[in-house]
Amino acid sequence: MTILFAPRLTHTLRLPGGDRVTVRPAYPGDAEILQSYIRRLSATSRYNRFFGPLRELPPAELDRATDADLPGRATLIAEISASKPAMIGEARYAVLSDHACEFAISVADTWRGKGLGSVLVRNLQCRVRDLGIPTLVGDVLRSNEGMLAFARKAGFGIAARSVDPKLVRIVKDISVPQAGRPCEELAVPSLLTAA
Repeated sequence: MTILFAPRLTHTLRLPGGDRVTVRPAYPGDAEILQSYIRRLSATSRYNRFFGPLRELPPAELDRATDADLPGRATLIAEISASKPAMIGEARYAVLSDHACEFAISVADTWRGKGLGSVLVRNLQCRVRDLGIPTLVGDVLRSNEGMLAFARKAGFGIAARSVDPKLVRIVKDISVPQAGRPCEELAVPSLLTAA
């Protein structure tokens, strides 16, 4: 398997309501920021994101999520700037093969319905497409009707079967950029910076 790696970028993106959100890779120093974010999610949000009850990430999972040097995988942190940056979402991806990349996202409960999930998924699609991977896949609990509706709206289809009867696999061909704003225009032009 040959994997090409695009440079790790920090993007400042604009939400539909005008808020600016910074999306950047997580690093080892972000462990407590990420753990605090997970703790602040509602019990339902944590269950839907991690497929079971948990209050925080186990140490090994937290280490994986903040290890910026793992080939073919990354955790992206979405933050807003106030007096101190606040984490409001996260996206993770892991390259499965030359043809598919698995992803998962979460949005802070207070930021739902503001377009953050859509912006994160579009940004993630651009990053994964830059790696040369044509398909984005994710597992979703069958009971997570909100995420399934979001996935359909974002252009994902449902795979014929899943390995777990509790889960549904969502799939999207991202090999060709879709109509709308190109990846370069998703970021606020004057705020695009390399990490």
